[in-house]
Amino acid sequence: MWGDAEGAYSLKQSDSLSISLFQITGPAHIPYNDSRWQQLLLHYEKLVHLHNLGLTPPSSATAAVEEDVVGSICRQCAKYSKDSSNLAAFSLHVARMIRDLQSSLESFSTELNGGNNAVGDNIAASSPQTQINGSNNGNTGKSSVKQRISLIGKARVTCGALNLLRILSHETIVQACSKSAEIAGESGRDGSSSIPGKIHPSSLEYDPNYIIKETFTYRSRDEMDGQNNGQDTALEIIAAIMAFLSSLGHIIRQGKYLDILAIPEMYDIIVQIFSLLLVLLSTQLYQPLVSSAELEIEGGRPSSHFFLEKIMDYSHWQRQRSKEEHKHKEERMRQQQAQSLEQENGGAEPCSSLHNEPLLFLHSCLRWLIDRPSPPRRSIAFHYVDLPKSIAQQMTNMVVAPDGMYESHTIVMASMPGGEGSKGENAASSLKKPSQSSDASLKGKLDATSQSHQTTSVALGTDDTVDLSSPGHVSGDITSWSTPSNLLFHPIRSILLLSSTFFLLPIRLVRLAFTLFGHGQHRALMGGSGSFHMNNLADGDRLILQQIQAHCEKQSGWNKTNNILWLSDSPIADLGSALMLILSNNCRSRRSHPFRSELASLNDNRWDKEISNNQSTVENSLFPWTSNIDDHMSVLSVNFKSLFEAFGRIVHTEVGALSLYTLLLSSPTFAESLSARSDLDTLVMPLLRSLYFSTTMTHHVDPISKSKNGPMSQLITLKDRPFRSQSQLYVILILLLIFSQDPSFGRDSFRRVRVSIPTVKWYKERHIKEASLGSMILLVLLKAITFDLNRLQDGFLLSNCCAVMLNLSPHIADLHEYVAARLVSVTTSCFKRYATLVAENGGEPELEEGDLSTLLGMHGETCRTLLSLIKHSIRRKCLEKNIHLVYALLLEQRDIQKIYQYASLGDMSPISSLIDKANAIIQENGDGMSADQTLGQLKSHMAELKSYCIPEGLVSCDDSVASDASDLGNLTFTYEEESDPEVFFVPYVWDVIVGTLTTTTMEWSRTYIQVFPLNEDKEVEASALDNDTVGLGNSDAGKHDNTPDVV
Repeated sequence: MWGDAEGAYSLKQSDSLSISLFQITGPAHIPYNDSRWQQLLLHYEKLVHLHNLGLTPPSSATAAVEEDVVGSICRQCAKYSKDSSNLAAFSLHVARMIRDLQSSLESFSTELNGGNNAVGDNIAASSPQTQINGSNNGNTGKSSVKQRISLIGKARVTCGALNLLRILSHETIVQACSKSAEIAGESGRDGSSSIPGKIHPSSLEYDPNYIIKETFTYRSRDEMDGQNNGQDTALEIIAAIMAFLSSLGHIIRQGKYLDILAIPEMYDIIVQIFSLLLVLLSTQLYQPLVSSAELEIEGGRPSSHFFLEKIMDYSHWQRQRSKEEHKHKEERMRQQQAQSLEQENGGAEPCSSLHNEPLLFLHSCLRWLIDRPSPPRRSIAFHYVDLPKSIAQQMTNMVVAPDGMYESHTIVMASMPGGEGSKGENAASSLKKPSQSSDASLKGKLDATSQSHQTTSVALGTDDTVDLSSPGHVSGDITSWSTPSNLLFHPIRSILLLSSTFFLLPIRLVRLAFTLFGHGQHRALMGGSGSFHMNNLADGDRLILQQIQAHCEKQSGWNKTNNILWLSDSPIADLGSALMLILSNNCRSRRSHPFRSELASLNDNRWDKEISNNQSTVENSLFPWTSNIDDHMSVLSVNFKSLFEAFGRIVHTEVGALSLYTLLLSSPTFAESLSARSDLDTLVMPLLRSLYFSTTMTHHVDPISKSKNGPMSQLITLKDRPFRSQSQLYVILILLLIFSQDPSFGRDSFRRVRVSIPTVKWYKERHIKEASLGSMILLVLLKAITFDLNRLQDGFLLSNCCAVMLNLSPHIADLHEYVAARLVSVTTSCFKRYATLVAENGGEPELEEGDLSTLLGMHGETCRTLLSLIKHSIRRKCLEKNIHLVYALLLEQRDIQKIYQYASLGDMSPISSLIDKANAIIQENGDGMSADQTLGQLKSHMAELKSYCIPEGLVSCDDSVASDASDLGNLTFTYEEESDPEVFFVPYVWDVIVGTLTTTTMEWSRTYIQVFPLNEDKEVEASALDNDTVGLGNSDAGKHDNTPDVV
């Protein structure tokens, strides 16, 4: 890893870098051309590792904690930058550096394209054709090496500047938004308007837009006399970033970007740029959500998200200019054709110098989502990718499933580790705790690592930083791993060995690891009961753990968000997807949305290439002559087959599911391509896996509340729930609903698509060798319904489960025997609960069928839905293929017969007639038969059973109040977005970014977050439940009710 991490983490006020930082963030104005900016940037190796964590690790094993230099300069910058214009001046420097780096990148890419030479340690050798001319090849190689050295040098300095700008901008944005919250609160107390983001005209100093605008407006000393003709540095930095990303996107389209990303510094540049963009957009994170639709309703008042509007306006303007230039180019080429038809290569004019930056940005994000390029080994990004994986390997209290992924929601792999079969098993074995047989080899490896570390420490001058020979280190007795307290401490020490120095270990990552290990082990390590007491540790170890303990407290805000350990394999793919989600799900009411408009034009580039090849081989083509200009370069296009396979690897994650949802809703062409595929199990099975583990309780939880009307509610607390966010369950079910609304999906899922052992190893209740995809969908949905009724009592979740099942009901065939048994079992269990609730309600059913606001209504709707599924499954057409369901009904006929007396649950005559006839058949052949014999008798009398089934077309679905009264085969529930989808998706995307993607890589001021509910807010609601002050329903209801609707 390049850079000076030790110097950054041990920064003191007396250091030259600290002096420079305090100068540029102070009240005194520093002009743009001042030499102090150059002196600051010379410390780029330290700047790239700066983090505003609220503490600085000690410089030695016994030293006291130094003052938090980074925190001090951030607070100082937020205080003075608006008047001093220093942050604006620094932004101009960063914009200039990005443009300079872009120029070097384009030159380097051109050199690579011309010579095809080997570049860097990991770049392939040149092709044989380029080696024919030895002298030219040598000259080209020298030039390429020089350009590479220049590119690396510029990238390193730019990385340091970007990281510092990100840290300073974040604190400035947080303070600006917090002032807005203060004045809004005071307005509310005074009885005046307290609309979020609406500031009184006399309170501009509290307006976040005004503060940020002034902060990023550069004014020299001569201009601070009131001329107000400053330079907009916010636009400069955005334009520079978008130009750099578009240039990189153009390189990606030419297929040469892997050579660029093989350079560690270039990979880190992209990560830093994406991180800076997220911070600049975080005004939305630290303010209550006001959607673009709400702004229009309120008279079109301006948004309070300064950088978001800047990016949208700039992207729209740039996109329009690009289209106009492209149109003018086509016109010029038509004129050339008319004037000179003999020009053979008249259409080979170079590409337009003005790229469509929104298009190229989205193309880069989609391409990285497909390829998921890994960071080079010497990059900083590789270090932050490797550390969480190393900690996860040591966390033996987390179970790894046979498919190679973790069963707990607290550790999530960004991409499936190898797919099916042996690959998944090999991946699983690599994540498990070392077995006793491999202890010796592991010990040798760690000892070798320790020796290597000591050598590295001498070179870095860090021998006194961490005493690696203190008691309890991994380099000692590995058998001591068996005790829980040692197990908690050893991962930290083993990571120290892997990291070469303590300063490479982010405190926030260790803090997250402590959280995942559990409170019991945490208390034991921090001085509670147990054999491994703090007093048994060396001074350096104890100091480290005391700092971690101090920052695990609730006051730090760490526990306010639902954090997980994110095991990424490609940071630029994750961050690029996050930015794509933020930009495409915001400002939805815009007439011309620059990013969603490009997504709407998404095409499959496989057909583009075919058309291009056909045109090039036909002289007198029927296509317009200008179509030889590579028109496919002017529209967003990717390989749909590769994109589909990529989603199969990441859709189990929250960011993957959100990305798939966004493309389905914004790109009609991509949605149509999915509907034409017969292998949707590639997407559905990972979704079912996530839904399965999200509705599986790993331990017993006692009831915590009781409603006034009687029924016991086994609602779960935040620490007991098996999922990170309830919104994740919503998105999974929405995707399943979108798939199921296509009739061909239902037919294929039961008849054509079969899943076998390697795919369903994660299902634990029953060993399923082979089943149809439709059977697996019903099986997991039945589990989700049971979990929802018993634990969540979420009406939206239940309505979506019922909608998916009813969409599949006309196509149910070859139902797996275990699924058939579960369907009948869940139906009878739900009915028993419904009967109890009706009795407690004075014998009266729910007032309005389909009302899911009460527990009685939820159970009633569930019973009607499940009974409708059973009636659809025993039609004449499919009775023979669902014979296992008939057998299950016979086993549960006593409970089924009790449903007959409840008219509110619909007509039971189809089921009762079939059960009576099946009983008669069995009695004619004698009792005491085995299950196989009973099934044989039923199959042999199938003609008689069919005579008691209702003919096709006469089964009415009006007994399910969630549906329209329609004949069989026409029943379809479709998903439609709300009129204001930002209310749900924008807060959820930010929740995923803060709690998942950047948990261990970026700092967020969690106590100031307002766009999504924090854990303290939910705990207040939970305590209100205990006091019977709220009714049943979603615990997120009320102020933060962001639940979307389904139609």
